Amino acid sequence: MAEAASLIEKYRVDGGVDLSKAAEIHNNILSFKPEWESYEATKSSAHILKLIEADAPAIKNKSMIQGHIQVLQACMALMGSREDKPIQWLLTLFYDMLREDSSGYAIFEDATKQRIEIYKPLLSLLQRPGLENYTSDKVAWLLSAVMSHVPHVATEASVKEFLGEILDSSKTNCSELGQLEAITNLLKGDVYRKLVWSSAGIPDRIFRIQPKSSPSPHLYKCIFAIWALSFDPQITSEMKEMYVIKKLKETLMYSRVEKVVRLCLTVLKNFLGHKSMCEDIVEEGILEAVQQLEFEKWRDAELYDDIKEMAIQIGSEVSEMSNYERYERELQTGKLQWGFIHSSKFWAENVMKFESNDFRALKMLASLLQSPSTDATTLAVACHDLGEFVTLHPLGKKKVAQLQVKEKVMQLMAAQDPNFREVRREALLCCQKIMLNKWQ
Repeated sequence: MAEAASLIEKYRVDGGVDLSKAAEIHNNILSFKPEWESYEATKSSAHILKLIEADAPAIKNKSMIQGHIQVLQACMALMGSREDKPIQWLLTLFYDMLREDSSGYAIFEDATKQRIEIYKPLLSLLQRPGLENYTSDKVAWLLSAVMSHVPHVATEASVKEFLGEILDSSKTNCSELGQLEAITNLLKGDVYRKLVWSSAGIPDRIFRIQPKSSPSPHLYKCIFAIWALSFDPQITSEMKEMYVIKKLKETLMYSRVEKVVRLCLTVLKNFLGHKSMCEDIVEEGILEAVQQLEFEKWRDAELYDDIKEMAIQIGSEVSEMSNYERYERELQTGKLQWGFIHSSKFWAENVMKFESNDFRALKMLASLLQSPSTDATTLAVACHDLGEFVTLHPLGKKKVAQLQVKEKVMQLMAAQDPNFREVRREALLCCQKIMLNKWQ
């Protein structure tokens, strides 16, 4: 009973999975007693393989396997057989051993020096038709973990081949979580980081996760991948284009798993070292999401300190960037969202700044209104802002008239799209401000 509880704690990432069931499957697999003499692939090495049976259920003593190259050689030979149960037993044994103590990778290091093949037998097993999810996930985990810790086990071409296989459901039967675990294993070291990110389908696999609905283990692996990638400046710039800050904000809004939240804060800390990412952090309004976390109940008291520290750091960035600069940056994205930089207070304080660069910001606002691809929220905010400019700037009506947007605003007043209710309201108010001599 205590052992089962220990296993549940070991694999814990709260939410979205039945941890008791996972521990039960784990125990059932390791309680199996392989009959090495009866398997064709292991008849000649049965006496060697018996060395690893003594403490297999609890994996308390790894000395029986470490240093025994013959054991690993026999294990790799078994991977080519059709004996599912002993294969599952071995894969689970390696999974536990290597997660518990990374010094176990030394046996794979020694094996490569003696030219014992690791990559091919594991990949062949992964490609075997009809292989069930559990076995597929565990062999993908083992192969990716070994490649990460012992890079010369595989070439760069082999790594790309492996990634292509696990992402292609017609070739392998890895689960979504199994795919993410394999990807994060390869991202843990510096060696393959750029290679993994540049591989077809990987960015999409990572960013496809939905913070509001995805199970917590999947979400944790996704954020872990982003964290590992955040150490590379070039990849960070590319993740910016994939709205990584928005993904982090959504995660902080919907996840209350401490492990996930703490990792998000660590990623944000890395991103604060990049000016362009700082601007996105400010624009996306992550500060509010972080501040909200201070009112949650956390088991780990240190997490409160991490949250407060991050709120202070982001707050410092917010104060350094002027509100008008934030407004211009948002305009450049082509998407406007309700917030302080569209409030009456903002307009009262900044309306005269819109004269800069020959009223560039005002012209960009008009362009968003005229564009057929502009979304409903942006149209509503743009109508509101034009109305504020007309009301507060001494030449407001004249400048807006020069932009020739009145007709477009009137069209929006009569828009039939059921999603344009807010647009119609803001367009009506804007039109009234344009037409009246003095807005009350």
